[in-house]
Amino acid sequence: MRLRQLECFRALMLHGTMTRAAELLGMSQPGISTMIANLEHATGLTLFVRRGGRLQPTPEAKLFYVEAARALDAVENAARIAGEIRSGSRGHLAIAAYPSLSISLLPRLVSKFSAKRPQLQAKIITRNSASVRELMSTQQFDLAVAELPLDYPTSHMEVFSYECMCMLPKGHPLARRKQLTPRDLDGVPFVTLFRGDPVYQQLASAFSSFGARWNVVAETEFFSTACELVAAGRGVGIVDPVVSRSFTADLVLRPLQPAISYQIAILFPTHEEPSQIARDFAGLLREALRG
Repeated sequence: MRLRQLECFRALMLHGTMTRAAELLGMSQPGISTMIANLEHATGLTLFVRRGGRLQPTPEAKLFYVEAARALDAVENAARIAGEIRSGSRGHLAIAAYPSLSISLLPRLVSKFSAKRPQLQAKIITRNSASVRELMSTQQFDLAVAELPLDYPTSHMEVFSYECMCMLPKGHPLARRKQLTPRDLDGVPFVTLFRGDPVYQQLASAFSSFGARWNVVAETEFFSTACELVAAGRGVGIVDPVVSRSFTADLVLRPLQPAISYQIAILFPTHEEPSQIARDFAGLLREALRG
């Protein structure tokens, strides 16, 4: 029993004549007749009888039609879903990311990406960067984003580097300057990432090289929290200019010399190829992270 035979049978049941069935399927009338004869042979059923010059479906044909139509609907639905999966409009997207990214930028990107993919099911899980790396090892996520440095195969990561900006509350006296150095920030209350973070270490080295006093008044794990502390007037700080952009609307940003670098990376699974949806979303994410 072949799908084409079932298609011919359905067309003949719905439209009643060989002529109309042949037109709809782009076949000849003898071709339709042959398909129906082969289907009757395959099923052992008499499906049509000729009465008064017209084909009439038998009671067996009417019973068989219910199952044939259901089978064709299932095949056509599977073909449609395959096309949606192929085009990236249907499927699953699971992303693991560190908080500063997953709180603001990532939800906006996922919403934009899903707008043309109503069948897409997305999942975002938020962890610190070390935990993100561990989650990727479970192979349960399509991609992840984490801060560097990170013990992860370089062949499966795409790195983005930024020069941090100095952030100040609006109205701060130093906001009048176009560029700042540790000497300008000597003794100024400063909000920074935790001790041991590469950004912390770079700042400590920069203040030392200028002979300036680094007055750390608050430490936090994430730039998003540092931005809120600075906006509340706790001190000044530094922040990346792209990922944390949504947290700096109420702050003044100025270049800082020497440059303090901040790196993040998109991580891809190490033991399987990314899906088409993951590749498409990675393209959108890549564009956003380039600023």
